[in-house]
Formats: sequence, structure tokens, C-alpha cells
Amino acid sequence: MARKTTRLAAACLATSLCSVALVAATAGPAAAVTPNAPVTLPATIEVMPPYQPQTFCDPHEKPGITAFKNVLTDTYKGTAVISTVRACGSDTSEHYDGRAIDWGVDHRNAKQRAQGKAFLAWLFATDSNGNRDAMVRRLGIMYVIWNKRIWGSWSQRWEPYTNCSGPTACHVDHMHISFDWSGAMKKTSFWTGKVRAPMPAPVPALKKLHAPRTVKVDAQQGGAQPVLKLVRGATYRLDVTGSYLYDGQRRHRADAACSTVDGRTWTKHPPAETEGAIGALHLLANGNSAWHAVAGSHGCSPTHAYRMKLTLAKSAPLQLTVDDLQHWSARGTLKLVVTRIA
Repeated sequence: MARKTTRLAAACLATSLCSVALVAATAGPAAAVTPNAPVTLPATIEVMPPYQPQTFCDPHEKPGITAFKNVLTDTYKGTAVISTVRACGSDTSEHYDGRAIDWGVDHRNAKQRAQGKAFLAWLFATDSNGNRDAMVRRLGIMYVIWNKRIWGSWSQRWEPYTNCSGPTACHVDHMHISFDWSGAMKKTSFWTGKVRAPMPAPVPALKKLHAPRTVKVDAQQGGAQPVLKLVRGATYRLDVTGSYLYDGQRRHRADAACSTVDGRTWTKHPPAETEGAIGALHLLANGNSAWHAVAGSHGCSPTHAYRMKLTLAKSAPLQLTVDDLQHWSARGTLKLVVTRIA
């Protein structure tokens, strides 16, 4: 996904942020109060936080989340944090790995709306050293959703968030804040006074027998995505389901091993792409594409369900790659269940 260097806080380019700044300047004392960092902040600052989507289930509140939810409720009196962690589901959410806050500022409530806008003005402000979007960077905030709008570090601009229904799903009655791993683990300069490069997402080892772990593979990411660490000499069963649009056209779909151009006839991919072809379109697990259909004939599963056994000679992360040359236009995810069986 392309990242642009657009800076939202500069010159009030976004109307919503201009209104944020105006409200912060004119709101009453309670709304205009802003958080204080617990340490002296350095003149240097972090890069814009990377987008690190949730890929594994670990619904335990991370230390940076615990600390910042207390900052919010201590600073903005009368507000509450609605949730931080949730039991894992089939969609993607940083609530499932303890890296998100749902802060109960209702945009329909005048006082809470002023508090939320004052917070956003502080979050995106340029600091005294000329660092734009300073607190976003010092806290490691990847994206914010509020009142049918989303700001993401990948685009660095506010965009409509309209594929929703109702005040909760559309984030009208609360603000959602997701953090990268540095922010979630309380490793950013807001907490430590020291600037470091963003930490990579942790890769948990799957050691326990018959304890399946579910991960999702975003077809658009394309490149290798480390999601679990596999133990040397252990045997794992990989079960994958689902299909995706491999180039954005409605009937051009693929699963882990097969594809279709008409939405009806599915064919198995050759082991390597041919010149001028769309690409192999396999799901590769550490370079391996030896998927076997759970049911069906000719190697293609009518239910898009496939299985593979994998044993590694040495411990290593499970690297999942969607082998699609046009992955930037792909849409959809595959669901992979990994189980250690020996």
C-alpha cells in the first residue's frame, strides 16, 4: 500500500482539522485541557508509525494501552474507555491483540465532542521543534476513527468511513485509536524520552500440540508476512480456506491453489508463472505450494479448502506469501489455521 508524505496538520488543509483547532481554541477549560507527557520529550522524533495490522490472537491489554487509557480519562474528566480487548473474531482488529482503545466521546454530545476535538488538535499539532503530527508519532498511533471519518498513517489524511451502519459501527458514539507495536508496548518517546525505530510485530512460537492458531493473509500485501514461529523438527498441519479478487475484476478470483476468470471454472496453477501470465497466484508457506484439496477433484476444492503438512529443519517464522504479481489491486483475505500435530 503506497504511503504519501501528506501532512494533515500543516496549514489546516483538512476542514475537519481546522474545526478541531477552532474548537480547541474556543472550548471551555475542561475541553481545552490536553495530556502531558510523563517525561521530557527530545527534539528528535519518531517516523510516522507503520501500519501493522492484527495477524494473531492475543487479547491481553498491552502496557502502552493501559497507560494511555488512563491518560485519556485523567485528562478529559467525565469520559470513559469503553473497551480495549475483545475475544478474537473472524475480522481484523487490533482489539484482538490488545493494541486498540475505544474512547467514549460521543460526537453528538456537545461537551464530549469538544473534548474529542481538543484531543485531536493536540494529537496532530506541530510541536515547538517543528515536528508535524508530533503526538501521533510519539505515541505510535496508526489510525483514528471518529464520526464516520478515518485518519491513517498510511495516507496521512482524513477520509470517509461510511461502510457502516449505526452510531457504534460508524464510530459516532466513540473514538477508536489503534497503535503500532512500539506504542502498544510503551516503547515510544512519549513514555521513554528516547526515539527508536519502530519495533517489528512479535512472532509468537507455536509449541503446544493440538492448539490451533488462526491467522489471516491479506492478498493485497503480497509479500512474505511472518505470523508465527514454527519449531524445529515439529510437524504442522496448515488448513486454508477462502478466496479473493486477484486483480480487482469481479469474476477474477483465486484461492490458495486455483483461480477462475469466469467465476465458474476453477483451474490449478502451474508451479511457476509463464511470460505474460497473471502470475502463479499460489499461497506460499515458506516457499511451499503443495496444497491438497480437502474435497473435490482435479486438485481444486469447490469449498476453497486446502491442507498441507509442513516440517522445518530449523526453527523459523511461518512466512506466508500470496504469489500474485498484481497483488496491489487484490482484494480479500485467506483464513489459515495452523496446528502442531507432532
